[in-house]
Amino acid sequence: MTKTVLVTDSLFIFDEHVEQLKAADIEIARLDTPEATEDELIEAVKGRHGYILGGIEKVTDNVIAAADVLEAVCFTGADYQYFVPGTDAATKRGIAVTNCPGANANAVAEYAFTLMLVMVREVFDLGRSGDKDFKTTNSLIDLNVSLVGMGHIGERVARMLKGFGVKNVSYYNRTRKPQLEQELSINYLPLDELLKNCDLVSLHTSKAAGEHYFGKEQLALMKDGSVLINTSFETAIDFNALYDELVSGRIHAAHDGTVDEPRYKELPLGVWYNSKHTAFNTHEANKKASDIATQSIINLLTQGNDELVVNSEFKDYR
Repeated sequence: MTKTVLVTDSLFIFDEHVEQLKAADIEIARLDTPEATEDELIEAVKGRHGYILGGIEKVTDNVIAAADVLEAVCFTGADYQYFVPGTDAATKRGIAVTNCPGANANAVAEYAFTLMLVMVREVFDLGRSGDKDFKTTNSLIDLNVSLVGMGHIGERVARMLKGFGVKNVSYYNRTRKPQLEQELSINYLPLDELLKNCDLVSLHTSKAAGEHYFGKEQLALMKDGSVLINTSFETAIDFNALYDELVSGRIHAAHDGTVDEPRYKELPLGVWYNSKHTAFNTHEANKKASDIATQSIINLLTQGNDELVVNSEFKDYR
């Protein structure tokens, strides 16, 4: 029996992947919408045996409940908890969930590093968007740079920083990585101590860290004049608390993600910059994620399992 896979957005699953799926007797149905609504997904998922999440929509419990023959959901990034909040519901329906760890790590790390340079060298203030004609700025290599999270992306950022010549790089992670500390000459610090001593902090955690885990208490620990970079999930920061810090001029920040509050649009670019969730989006990253997602879906729909399944308990409910 030919099975059908729903693919959202148009960034992932190229012609070569379509051919691989066809060879496994799997067809695709596209929903070319980057941010499909819950109602759109509820309709689109019906009759689909697989679902490759290529947009920035959220797979909720209601979407899972509407799936009548769904066997597998594959998220084309790493932080599946943010984009598939219905993972527990999927498990209880016997639906496997996978992700693509490391697929976009280079892209996100590169973007985070770009934001660091832009904010530290005050590119916006000294360019057409700013009001400064001339100013001597800090240099990234001389700052105390701190990373919160040392997974695939955090490690790549650390390597970029050290390769660039940044002398002082520290990190906080739920588990220490002594081998990496020794190899890269980076320092592990408890979070509070790290924030008190950093000139720039870059966030690289997953949704598992908790919504608004970087809030008023953490922001208050940051030094005057320091910079906050966020390329982790969109709600990692408490934006009410951050706004107060930005308006006071005490810190500056750059964020990869949308912020719907109109007052943020009134802030100068040199104080606050945000993009619409673009850090992950490079040709290299999209190709790698498509390779991984295609193989996972084939494995799950033909063999019933895949090494990247994040909810192995799904088998207990089949």
